[in-house]
Amino acid sequence: MATIRKKHRAPVPVFQRDPGPWSRLLIDWLATLAVIMIFGLVMLFSASYTTGYLRMGDSFHYIKQQALCMILGLGCMFLISYVDHRFLRKMVVPGYFIVLAMLAVTLTMAPLNGCRRWIRFGGLTLQSSEVAKFEMILFSSHLAAKAPQVERLDPERRILLTPREWLRVVILLALEPHMSGIVLTVAVVGTILLLSGSGGVLTWAGAVTAGALLETLLSHVDSIPYLQKRLDGWTQDLSKMTDQTVQSLYAIGSGGLKGLGLGNSVEKQLWLPESTNDFIFSVVCEELGFIGAVLIIVLFILLIAQGLMIAYKAENQFCTMVGIGIMAQIAWQVFCNIAVVTNTLPNTGISLPFFSSGGTSLILLLAEMGVMVNIGRNGERAAQQRAAAHAQRQAAKAQRDAELKDRTINLDDARRARNEL
Repeated sequence: MATIRKKHRAPVPVFQRDPGPWSRLLIDWLATLAVIMIFGLVMLFSASYTTGYLRMGDSFHYIKQQALCMILGLGCMFLISYVDHRFLRKMVVPGYFIVLAMLAVTLTMAPLNGCRRWIRFGGLTLQSSEVAKFEMILFSSHLAAKAPQVERLDPERRILLTPREWLRVVILLALEPHMSGIVLTVAVVGTILLLSGSGGVLTWAGAVTAGALLETLLSHVDSIPYLQKRLDGWTQDLSKMTDQTVQSLYAIGSGGLKGLGLGNSVEKQLWLPESTNDFIFSVVCEELGFIGAVLIIVLFILLIAQGLMIAYKAENQFCTMVGIGIMAQIAWQVFCNIAVVTNTLPNTGISLPFFSSGGTSLILLLAEMGVMVNIGRNGERAAQQRAAAHAQRQAAKAQRDAELKDRTINLDDARRARNEL
């Protein structure tokens, strides 16, 4: 009976000494990211100095925290940009169980506003759902890249790739409860599966699971008071809207085309709740007007488009799907945040990336940007290696053609030489 020997794989290093060269596309993407980050810091200070002074006694309270978290995030971004993507893939399964443990520990914490979403240790807090979103990007990309190989080895084994791993995370998020985290997780995972071309089993199983979860959620919405209140306030009738939505629309309408000017917002003077976080885009519209709002949207579109091009040129399918997942997370967060402040969607509590205050979110976002840098540099290295190999093959082919031409006998010359004899 024949036996199959497993190949002994070489150990994967944690860090790469030189991930690869910097492409022009990657540099342009980093420049766009830098503009968004600086823009976000300026707008956060403008939106928060009144709240910081009146509530914390320090006008710089929010901006100091955000700047510190940005510095830490940039450090994480630099460090993770040198982490080998093969090591990240190797750690997908251990990371998944770590995330489950973190979400379980979150449920034991004291509730805040009726929700358990933060792990507190000492004077620090960590929002475990932010870590879960990043892990689900890696996990879904791993499965999406693995699915074609599984089918090629044994088509019947593909059914084993069920959405049970995603269900565990979604259930734990629902117990917090954290509906915005569920929305983002399902949207990002769905985007990865849809664009990976991994096949009907994964995609349709995920869609059926998401539909079942949505039906279950809507059927039990009465048992979640804050969610029921937000859905009741999602209307076109100003008298029935939540005060937060009303003040947000007032801020957007007051801005007009050019806005009231940087720092001149009225709604941020404690009229608009969460003006430093979920509803900071309303302050942007009020101070910078329609022009400023469109500028921010264009910057995010440019960042996402450049990021998708980096992902498209990645070294392998896993890296491509991770890049798509990270860009999908930013795209869905921007879309949902702007849709909420304009009353297009009910209030979901989703922050605006790089603008809203929040240390965990910012640090993990910048860590994900470090992964994008690693993907971009490895992709450029692989592209240059492919180009060099192609050039080498072309040179070898040209050399073979030249040698063949030298050995080929010209019939006219042969006849002429025979006649001369």
